[in-house]
Amino acid sequence: MNKAFLPVCALLAAVSCADKKFNADIIKLFERHSYQEHAPQKIKELLDARGAAGLHLLDKYAEVIKARKQFKRAPPAGPAAVSSGLLIGGRGGGFHLLRAFQKSPALAAGLKDGDRILEVNGIKASSETLSREIQGRGEFRLKVERAVRGRGPGAGGQGSGAGALKKSLGTFEAGVKKTDFAFPVVFGFYEPGTKTAFVRISVFFEGSSGMVLSGLDTLVRSGAKKVIFDLRNNRGGMPDEAAAILDCFAAKAGPVLELKSRHKGYSRRFDAPGKGKFAGLKAAALVGGGTSMTAEAFAAALKDVAGAAIVGGTTRGNVSLQRAFKLGRKNFQLTVARLFPPSGRDLEGTGLTPEHSVELSKERAASLKKAWDSSSETVLLDDPFYLKAIKVLSK
Repeated sequence: MNKAFLPVCALLAAVSCADKKFNADIIKLFERHSYQEHAPQKIKELLDARGAAGLHLLDKYAEVIKARKQFKRAPPAGPAAVSSGLLIGGRGGGFHLLRAFQKSPALAAGLKDGDRILEVNGIKASSETLSREIQGRGEFRLKVERAVRGRGPGAGGQGSGAGALKKSLGTFEAGVKKTDFAFPVVFGFYEPGTKTAFVRISVFFEGSSGMVLSGLDTLVRSGAKKVIFDLRNNRGGMPDEAAAILDCFAAKAGPVLELKSRHKGYSRRFDAPGKGKFAGLKAAALVGGGTSMTAEAFAAALKDVAGAAIVGGTTRGNVSLQRAFKLGRKNFQLTVARLFPPSGRDLEGTGLTPEHSVELSKERAASLKKAWDSSSETVLLDDPFYLKAIKVLSK
């Protein structure tokens, strides 16, 4: 026998043994961890015939992966963008600054939440002029009106004390030079004209519920009677963070979210201890095809526990939670549980269909997503999802 042939034979034998062990380990994983039960013989037949890729027929999320997705920490704010860090909204025929974000060029320039815009680059403010003069420019100048405090005549008339604090309207001009800035992963603002709080959540990461609830508490103290949760393009995250928010909207004690599995270790029910502090708020959730996993279960649960109006488009229909397992040098993931709202509705494969739909062309949908991704200052002036939710909640 050719001696050079022996190492090749040994290598092939080692590969064959490794494949057999890998396949055997996968069969054990399915038996001990998979959300649905599958006959070991069926798994073996698929592995022998098609390899690991054949397991998609049993679990469409089962595959060899490079690494497991993590949501333990807040992800970066968003795609790199050139923005002033402002959000502008229309109200009563005028235009106001809904939010001047922390650490943004707008805040550094002295602009504040609630400022009423009078002019942009010396031109009277309108939807068209704001979009034209701000978008596509590296800098712009705003003239705004705001309430200022000053001392007027004493309350007791002539000869009385230093005078009482009085509010008056003053004007202020600010030049803003855009820099690299992106909207935060979680943020909110208050729209006093409609008494509505707006909360955008891009992912449920560890600590996000505390941020949302703390911010919402501030918005409610400001006068909010309604809340819009923007869950568009929210890719999911940690169910316990979503459940902590749902607790505060529950009308009574009981389940708000559930992880179901045939294995006890992956099953968990999240229960509200009683009526939540925000149970009286009218709520709406903005959703679409980019809303997936924990986010779509959260929207469905918010409808169940708080009667929330669902606005937008049908969600992705992916509420299956995967776990990654280390097998030799490979990572293999499979579905171990599935998320359900209190109603028990299974959203997998179908998604959540809103009762208040917003139909957009592909071009318009892409344009709107690009505006949000680029942290556009004027995105809310022509956001049909947001405008529809405001209208729905006003009824």
